[in-house]
Amino acid sequence: MPGALTVAERILLHISQYQRLKDSFDVPFDISQDGIAQALMISRAHVAVELKKLKESGEVVERLSHIKKGRNKRKVYFLTDVGEQKASRIREFASREGIDVGPGLDLRRARGGELYRSLSEQNRKVLEMAVVFRKPFPRDALPETSIALLPVDREGMVELPRELRTEVMALAPKDIARQAQSQAADFWLNRGDYRERLYHLLAAGRTREAEILIAGKGPVLLTEADEDLLSIISRVESPTERYAAKVRWVQAECARIVGERDYCFEICEEMMASSDMRERFEGLLVKGKGLRDMNCLNEALASFEQADRMGLHVQGSCVECEMADTLLAKGDADAALSVLLAMIRRGQMTDPENIERAYLIMGIAYLRKGVHEEALRYLSKSLAMTKEKDRAPWYRGLAEAYAMAGMEGKAKEYLAKAEPPKRWGSG
Repeated sequence: MPGALTVAERILLHISQYQRLKDSFDVPFDISQDGIAQALMISRAHVAVELKKLKESGEVVERLSHIKKGRNKRKVYFLTDVGEQKASRIREFASREGIDVGPGLDLRRARGGELYRSLSEQNRKVLEMAVVFRKPFPRDALPETSIALLPVDREGMVELPRELRTEVMALAPKDIARQAQSQAADFWLNRGDYRERLYHLLAAGRTREAEILIAGKGPVLLTEADEDLLSIISRVESPTERYAAKVRWVQAECARIVGERDYCFEICEEMMASSDMRERFEGLLVKGKGLRDMNCLNEALASFEQADRMGLHVQGSCVECEMADTLLAKGDADAALSVLLAMIRRGQMTDPENIERAYLIMGIAYLRKGVHEEALRYLSKSLAMTKEKDRAPWYRGLAEAYAMAGMEGKAKEYLAKAEPPKRWGSG
């Protein structure tokens, strides 16, 4: 237990872990006054008093050093020979008495159960609130404590070890844990972090609000789709009727992006069985894209054609673009162009994102046909409209088109944009 050793003894043991760095130019934040206070959960003022005593007794020496990743120098502390001898005696004593010094040295090495039971009710409540956070959060998001309970980095952020979080969460009463999850959800709302808010809403049992978030912010969430996001949204198993269509679309599209085909197609089947015509349409589109990802091009085209026969024109969706993209993948540039040109003649292209994508596909189709003038025309139009940060596909297409036109200078210019040289040190 931390209380089995005096504060001065704990400070000596903590500093002793860094003696190998005594002659280093850069040293860790952990051996500054603030670092010691945070690691040992002791107030900064208390650490200052004890360090002064240890310096006066000749056990600790102070010096100014560069802190790793820091801009300024700080006072840091190392043991003298006398201090090292005393630290060694403390360790021997702790070993004889069966005292585990680990939790008393550094919160990052603390055993969750032992730490949790050693705290006052007030400090325990703060720890219960802290352990539900999955990612770093600002220290001022939680109440102050009578001890430096939470380790804070130079930016004022807190991040707890996963093992400690898991242990404490298992010990906290369920109603307290749910309340902490709810508070974390509201914290991330104010920060605009939709993924973390969604995670905590579901952990707090606020399922209806989670559905509303998925339905309203689905496209935003999908811009960073990964397995973690899929594991979160898949927890919504039976969405309410009002939000079911949008929730299922986000689930299916996220699963497709991540590559979880079985789950994607399972959700698509649910969408395609819906009484809502728009949901059936979007289910067919996601299924078709999933099949195309698997290179099942004929099956993908059949799914898109079935959606096209429904005659819907949904904002943000372009079945003609999906068909043309699939035809292009099959090597049929003429058919791809035919689909998109027919759509243009019908005046159905009104969504700027769909127009941009259609022009890109048309530009590539003309490249495949060897018609560089039209390729340059449509690729340039698409590039002028796109909001994508990664414009390499456009630059490569333009480089190929200019090379085809015999304009080697322009071709090299766009190829350089598509493949910029790496900066030194970027790997």
